[in-house]
Amino acid sequence: MKISSYHDDRTFTVGIIWYVSAFLAAIPRFLSPSDVYNLSLCCKSLYDLVLANSENIWLAQCELVQVLPLSEIVQWRTRISSYKTLCRFLAEVMKPLIGVWVNQVPELGNVVYVMPGFLSVVGCRIIPQEGGPLGIQEGRITWSPVFEIISGFDGSTKFFLHGRGKGGCLLYPGSVTGIEKSCNVI
Repeated sequence: MKISSYHDDRTFTVGIIWYVSAFLAAIPRFLSPSDVYNLSLCCKSLYDLVLANSENIWLAQCELVQVLPLSEIVQWRTRISSYKTLCRFLAEVMKPLIGVWVNQVPELGNVVYVMPGFLSVVGCRIIPQEGGPLGIQEGRITWSPVFEIISGFDGSTKFFLHGRGKGGCLLYPGSVTGIEKSCNVI
């Protein structure tokens, strides 16, 4: 008596492969962007899996970085080559910089607020104003741009330092080689 046929074995094998690939496709949601990259380097089948699902995997990674809402991530993607490139910009440039940076005496204007632009990170100095009895709720805040880091289509970064001179506002181009995630000084 024959227990299985060729057709049953083939169906069983295809079923197992489907479950394994579905399981492996869910794994990147629990990994950091660098871990997803390292996972793709483990073997050819994992590389093929990450490559085949690249846009979905890296879109999920962009969401996991948690610096932009999904609607803006999708909007930014139209101006950048891939979600992988966008994820690298979000994780390596935006995430370490976003927030309020204070240097020594904030009352004198040593406060910089770093926020997302469009395909960029913008740092603005908060200039102190005369506050009333209700503090900041009563008066306006004056901003002055300090720097901007812009992502290119290919993921390259451009750095611009804003300043003032005798001729008015000036822009000084520069470069970004890396942002130390544990840095506490801009």
